[in-house]
Amino acid sequence: MKAILFALTASALFLQANCIPAPAALETRAAEICGFPTVPLYQAVSDSISDRIFTTDATEVEHALESGVYVRQAVLAYVYSNTTGPNVPGAVPFYRLGSAAKTDHFVTTSWDEVESAVATNGYEYQGIVGYVYTEPSAESGCPGTVGFYRTVNPQLEDHYYTTDAATATSVAKSGYLNQGIVAYVFPPA
Repeated sequence: MKAILFALTASALFLQANCIPAPAALETRAAEICGFPTVPLYQAVSDSISDRIFTTDATEVEHALESGVYVRQAVLAYVYSNTTGPNVPGAVPFYRLGSAAKTDHFVTTSWDEVESAVATNGYEYQGIVGYVYTEPSAESGCPGTVGFYRTVNPQLEDHYYTTDAATATSVAKSGYLNQGIVAYVFPPA
């Protein structure tokens, strides 16, 4: 399990060193999809505390990197911003929760899951990171969305997300539980 996490981390660091722009050059462009602009959903990763922060705020990523605890990984997906999202037909809030005690963050479209995590699991509600769909492209009316898979490792208290079903299955073989598709997003470029 640690070997796979090490391999994932090494891959992320390779991408960071060779393919991903430096923090000062974090991508801030918006792509227009279905008539509405989208923004990158970033992931900042910490290997030392087994945590991942999910955000659409490039400044938050830069601050996480400046702390020395987090390294930046590729953009996970594209989502609608908090400004645009409420106006997009069929789009729903993507809530973020975090737990300092567990050093874990996760995102969900379920308000019931938010309430449960806050009431019984020691998480803190941290707001809406963007807007996504809960239905595939055919039902949402906006072509091009893909499933956003969530896996969780209960022993590490770590959530991992991907738009690739094979990656979700592979990670699930290393101690993570595949929780399936939690949203429909636009794939990373």
